[in-house]
Order: sequence, then structure tokens, then C-alpha cells
Amino acid sequence: MKKMFTWRIFISFGLFISFFMLLISGVILYLGPSGRGPGAIVWLIIGLTKPEWQNQHIIFGFIFSLFALFHLFAINWKAFFSYLQSKTKEGLKSPVELICIIVFSLIFGIGTYYKLQPFSGILDFGKNISKLWDGKKQQQPGGPERPGVILKEPGNPR
Repeated sequence: MKKMFTWRIFISFGLFISFFMLLISGVILYLGPSGRGPGAIVWLIIGLTKPEWQNQHIIFGFIFSLFALFHLFAINWKAFFSYLQSKTKEGLKSPVELICIIVFSLIFGIGTYYKLQPFSGILDFGKNISKLWDGKKQQQPGGPERPGVILKEPGNPR
């Protein structure tokens, strides 16, 4: 008799759907207008505003993390710990993969923090696309073309 509910399938679909939502919301937030400053516009993409897309991104990121932890430690813990035991018994004689991913992570983290290329280029590209949405912002009263506006008291000609 076939099971009515399988956790492995549930978690796999959950990982896929939450990753897909992270991907979509991430692209929309990356390419969408900034929504900051005096000339900020309120925008809707697929019926959601920027704060609503940010909320979706945060929640699906949280759900993705929970599904990933459940996938690793509840469903595949035997395979995961067996792999760790075999590697620790070998004494990590060939830690190439571990060293590579640590180096890549450090390069990505440090490069992003110090705004080095290509990381700064990727971030600047997203900011520039966001600025295109803003267009030419309307000048606010008292802006650069009206510096030093002086208000006069009623009845005083000066």
C-alpha cells in the first residue's frame, strides 16, 4: 500500500518552490526601482509593492533555510554523517573541495565588502537599473534652483 504522505517528496517540493520564489523575488528586487528619496515612486510588479516583495523574499528565505536544514538533518542525516565519518577517518587527506569552497566564500565576502570587481560591478548594475525606473525626478520646492529662499513677514516691504 502506498503512503498517503511522504516527507521526502514534501521537503523536495518545498525546497524547489521556496528556491523559485527566492529567485523571482530576488530578481524583482534587484531590477526594481529603489523606492527611496523624495522622488520615490510606488511600484507594483505582479500585484506586489517593493515592501511586499521584500517580505516575500525574507519569508521564503526563512522557509528555504528550514527546509534545507530538515532535508539535511532529518531526511538525509545517515548519508550526511556517513560521509563526514568517512572523510574524518581518512583525516581529510584530500581536502581540496573544502579548501576551495572556503576560499571562494572568502573571496566573495571580502570582494563584496570592499566593493571590488566583479562584485561591485554586479551591485552597480542593479543600482543603475533601479535608477532607470526613477526617471527624471521632479524638483521639490526650495530645491537647488531656489537656494536661500527668504520668507517675508506680512506688511513688511523688505
